[in-house]
Amino acid sequence: MMKIGFIDHHLENYHADVFHKLLNGPIGAGKVEIVAAYESDPKSDLDWCKEKGVPRASSAAEVVDKCDALMVLAPDNLVEHLKLGREALASGKPTLVDKMLSPVLADAREIIEIAEKHNTPLISSSSLRFSTELEELIARLDGPVTAVYGRGFGNFPVYGIHTIAPAMRLLGDAPVKRVIDTGMAHNHLVTIDDGTRRTFLEVRQSSNQNDASPWMVGVMVSGRLEVALVKKHDDFYANLMRETVKFFETRQSPMSTLEMLRSVAVQEAAEFSLKQGGQWVDVNI
Repeated sequence: MMKIGFIDHHLENYHADVFHKLLNGPIGAGKVEIVAAYESDPKSDLDWCKEKGVPRASSAAEVVDKCDALMVLAPDNLVEHLKLGREALASGKPTLVDKMLSPVLADAREIIEIAEKHNTPLISSSSLRFSTELEELIARLDGPVTAVYGRGFGNFPVYGIHTIAPAMRLLGDAPVKRVIDTGMAHNHLVTIDDGTRRTFLEVRQSSNQNDASPWMVGVMVSGRLEVALVKKHDDFYANLMRETVKFFETRQSPMSTLEMLRSVAVQEAAEFSLKQGGQWVDVNI
C-alpha cells in the first residue's frame, strides 16, 4: 500500500478534510494510506491529526522521508507553496500541489524547475478541471474548439483559478500571449488572447454568488455551443482524488507543466491588469 503524506500551512481546512475522507474511502481503499501530516502554522488549538488519526510530523522533511507520495495543500495560503513544498519537490516522489502551483508566476516557475531537476512528477490544478460536467462536455466535442468562455464566483485571488483552470484545459496547447481584466473589484471580466482566439471569463463575488453565478464553461465547436454547468460539487473533488491516486501509482501526470503554468500566468496577469486600470498585460511563460 502506498504511503501518503500531507504538507500544509494549517490542516484545519476544507481540502484537508475532504481529501482525507476520500482517500480513506473507496477511492483510496487498499491503495493508499495517509501516514503523516505536517502543518507549519496551526490555525487553532484543535488537533487535526489526533481527530483524524493521522501521525503528526514535526517537519515537511519528516513527511517526505516517511512517504511514497506527497500532497502539498495550503489551499488558503497558496503563496506558501514554494516554501512548504521544497523538500517534496526535491524528493523525486510524485507530488500534488493543491489548487495551483502558486499565485506568483516566478515561484511557479521555480517549483517546476526544482521538480524537473529531481525528476519529481507533478500534478497541480483546481479540482474544477476534473468536474464530471466538463468531462462530459469534452466527450461531446466533434471538432476543433474555436472559442472558449467561462463563468465563476468568489474572491478572484482565491477562487479565480476555479474558472481559469477548466478554460485552460479546453484551450489545449494554445499559448497565452496577453491578458486583460476590464472589470472591477468583485466583478472581473478577463480576456485571454492566444493569438488566434480570445477567451472570455467572468468571476463575480456576491452574497448569493453560488446560486447567482455558478461555475460554467462553454466552447464553440463545429458552429455549435456546448456548455458545462457545474452542479455536482462533490464529484470534482472525488474525480481529482481518483486522478491523484492513479498519478501516484503511475507517476504519469494527467496534465502538462505548461498547462499548470498557464493558469498561474493568467491569474497573475489579470490581477496586474486590473491594478493598471484594465490594460493588456503581455504573458511570457
